[in-house]
Amino acid sequence: MSDVEWHSVALAPIVLVHGTETLIADRAVQRLRGLAREADPTVEVHDLTGDAAGPGALAQVASPSLFGEPRFVVVPELQSAPDTLVLELLDYLRAPEQDVTLVLVHRGGNRGKKLLDALKKAGVPRVDASPVKRAGDKQSFVAAEFARAQRRIQPEALIALVDAFGTDLAELAAISRQLIEDSTPEPGEQAPQVSVADVHALTAGRVESTAFAVADAAIAGREQDALQLLQQAQLAGADPVPIVAAIASKMRSLAKVTAPEASARTLGMPDWMLRSLGREARHWNDRSLARALEAVARADHEVKGAGRDARWSVQRMVMGICRARRAH
Repeated sequence: MSDVEWHSVALAPIVLVHGTETLIADRAVQRLRGLAREADPTVEVHDLTGDAAGPGALAQVASPSLFGEPRFVVVPELQSAPDTLVLELLDYLRAPEQDVTLVLVHRGGNRGKKLLDALKKAGVPRVDASPVKRAGDKQSFVAAEFARAQRRIQPEALIALVDAFGTDLAELAAISRQLIEDSTPEPGEQAPQVSVADVHALTAGRVESTAFAVADAAIAGREQDALQLLQQAQLAGADPVPIVAAIASKMRSLAKVTAPEASARTLGMPDWMLRSLGREARHWNDRSLARALEAVARADHEVKGAGRDARWSVQRMVMGICRARRAH
């Protein structure tokens, strides 16, 4: 069995796409389907899934054809295919039809191992759709996206992009595509190189929402979650000042709802927000609130120029809020 990349896989009587990374698997199938239609626009396309994967399903769509009509057949969930279909596939593997392209997508797990071993022994082309986990591999993925589109991206921008969106390969690919489209040059001009500033401009809204998520986790005393979210915001290029501002806003709102006779009308906030903060306020008292607000005030002072390390100031503030809450 020879491994091929999704973007270079070619039509063959049988192709295996193997792995749990949905984006890679779907791209491989999409490419093969496109190649089949390029070769013959009249190609018949069949998906063997659900009721269409019952007994005799493969023979019905892949049997020898009198006029040799091309067919493109996909088994999109081989790992959960019925035993009858697996047996048909094992039999079909001995003599596949040359006018049929059969694409088998196995999304992980041990089921179907006998068929996978037989495919390997037969030397069937295999697209590896294993999860892309390492930061370096994700950077290589993004670099390849830009190279295929004949666009350039600064190494620092590439790293920032993976830091901000690397937890989801599909999202990373979508953001890369957006940056590629945004850098499309006018006719006769050279495409500009995507910069760190371009990446940060796209992540601004994400960073703002992450800052409030940090505040929510800190107010709830979930220190590990809060610090992890904070790190994501900082890696995405978030300015410490608006992060502190977002957390300060949440803390002030929390303090307000603890006041006697506080209401949505007097506080000028929606009812749902008052109820949410009211539930959280039960875990705070005047002393713990004072400690948390003191940590916020200190961080605000330091990130605006009084401190040496703004990132550490924000981190210390988050830990201070979490510990004040737990000390209640």
